[in-house]
Amino acid sequence: MIWVAVIAILFMLPEFSPINRDTFNYAPIAVGVVLLYAGIYWLVSARKWFTGPKAQGTEAELAHIEQEFSQIELKLEEVD
Repeated sequence: MIWVAVIAILFMLPEFSPINRDTFNYAPIAVGVVLLYAGIYWLVSARKWFTGPKAQGTEAELAHIEQEFSQIELKLEEVD
């Protein structure tokens, strides 16, 4: 996660010097607009109704699905 954060910051730095209207990197502005919109949306609406992800089955059903994936993975390893 640290690497992603560092790369995201590096990609938003200016590419050329001196900075003018033609060489300006607009990525930080675009990211700022998205973060501002998401923050306002959260404060106005989402915090009242969003409770997080919902489980798509019981613990037993999810364990069964994971077991099936494990069996498929073992079969694929046997083929290799």
